[in-house]
Amino acid sequence: MTRVALDRPARAAAQRLRRWARANRLVGNVLYDSRNADEFSDLLEHERMLADRTRVDAYHQAITRHVRAGDVVLDLGTGTGILALFAARQGAEVHAVDHSPFISVARRIADRNGLEVAFHQQNSRDFTPPAPVDLVVHEQLGDDCFDENMVENLLDLKRRVLAPGGRILPGRFELYVEPVMLHESFVVPYLWEQRLPGLDLSFLRDDTELADYERPHHHTHYLHPGSVADFLAEPRALLVVDLHDIDDPSDIATSHTVARTVTSAGRLDGFCVHFRAVFDDDISITTSPTAIRTHWGNRFFRTPARDCVPGDEIAYAVELTPLTRGGSWTVTPVG
Repeated sequence: MTRVALDRPARAAAQRLRRWARANRLVGNVLYDSRNADEFSDLLEHERMLADRTRVDAYHQAITRHVRAGDVVLDLGTGTGILALFAARQGAEVHAVDHSPFISVARRIADRNGLEVAFHQQNSRDFTPPAPVDLVVHEQLGDDCFDENMVENLLDLKRRVLAPGGRILPGRFELYVEPVMLHESFVVPYLWEQRLPGLDLSFLRDDTELADYERPHHHTHYLHPGSVADFLAEPRALLVVDLHDIDDPSDIATSHTVARTVTSAGRLDGFCVHFRAVFDDDISITTSPTAIRTHWGNRFFRTPARDCVPGDEIAYAVELTPLTRGGSWTVTPVG
């Protein structure tokens, strides 16, 4: 396949078109649905999720605690059907929705285990259950928390099918973007920061030509497990979203200015994204890089290295636009 190189005006025009498409909710939903149906027909993805004991155990505990016999439960994006089956074992009437053909595997698992679940292969926005539901369970959590169109899909169900007093499980989410120091072997310095025997690259720091070679992922990538040596400040949630308290995705703030006071001396290598999904006061899942590893990844935003001591302030601006595309988010040091 021949790769065509676009000149800078053409690249800029293409980027504007992508931003417009992502900003358009209808177009964004269609694009996501197409990509999602393919991704979650991948057997390996399901195997990785089921092998994540932190994930599976938290959902099992939460469903066992919150689902009661006679409840009407909707499982959004059922996949292998595991959450639906946990709910069915509690005696609930369960509707499991997934637009991927992989739902046929979930049907067979339910049959084999003697559990009754109504499976519906269709988009959740086209599905209306015969009666309002008491509980929507889901695992619409991407690496960047919101990147599986979670907010849009769940608020649609909340408006249309959730009974008064009904709950979304999990329904509360905390997003963190924290300054961190990496273990030395995981640091990828910028070109002008590279230290090579007998060579000086520092003159490239302000070289404008380098911008021609930057790709959208130049400043961000996913960390290898075990990359983070330490948080430089006490982590605090940048964003807290409780789906029970909002009605529209536009209710979520996407522009943030942050200041953190350094509590641990070290080198600022960049900013690490992680999230916490909260089921209740006792049960939650965290993807913190210093917690037990899960199958989710941690997005990392590089920044020129800076040595910090306790009491220093690290200020930065975070733009989460669009919320469903972590690869388009930006983190910009201030000052």
